[in-house]
Amino acid sequence: MSYFSHRNKYTVEYSGHEEVSANLRNRINRRDPFQIIIRGDFHEVFTIVEIFLDMLKSITGVNQQNAIVELVKAFRLSGSVYAVSSSMTIELNIDKDAAEKLEQTKQVLKSTPSAYKRFFEAVGNLLGRNSKPEDIVKNIYIATENYFKVITSTSKFGGAIKSLFQQGIINKEQKGVLEKLNEYGSDSIGVRHHGSSPSPTESQALWFIETISAQLRFIHQQKLKLTKVS
Repeated sequence: MSYFSHRNKYTVEYSGHEEVSANLRNRINRRDPFQIIIRGDFHEVFTIVEIFLDMLKSITGVNQQNAIVELVKAFRLSGSVYAVSSSMTIELNIDKDAAEKLEQTKQVLKSTPSAYKRFFEAVGNLLGRNSKPEDIVKNIYIATENYFKVITSTSKFGGAIKSLFQQGIINKEQKGVLEKLNEYGSDSIGVRHHGSSPSPTESQALWFIETISAQLRFIHQQKLKLTKVS
């Protein structure tokens, strides 16, 4: 079996099933697996969890079932973008379709390098768990605002929405969706500056990314259609 760190090509001490590097042996002398769970990098923790799940296969009955259920619940209740799969491995909780749509979003944002860089750094930081979900939302919001300001020659997210509506690029319903997204990420009540909204989970940050991406792709397509017509 190939565990999380090995599958994802992280350079860590544990190389895979029945393979223990010298560095790992030295590290185990200093701390046990529980310390890795408490202090280790995310891929180290996931590797330990997968080893534990693999060991559970040799156990039958209620104890095995309870242990698996508790691990599944722990990932789900934490709002993580990772989950315990049916094959008892830790996998990214994002489907192929969503990944392909993110690739399409790259084509939309490439004309605005600053927005492109901030947006996809935020995506990477979510998947790599290098930033808090609230910071992910903040940077996705800022990147989107930057892109909208460029394509509409306006100075604010709200002004860009108004411009897109007046140009016929978005309809009334889509305008409402964008206004809600603006509200979610705005200075006054959103998570951008720690307003009254609760801090988002990883799953909510992923939802924000996917929702914003869908709007960006739609607006891009609508602009292309209008350009062809004119």
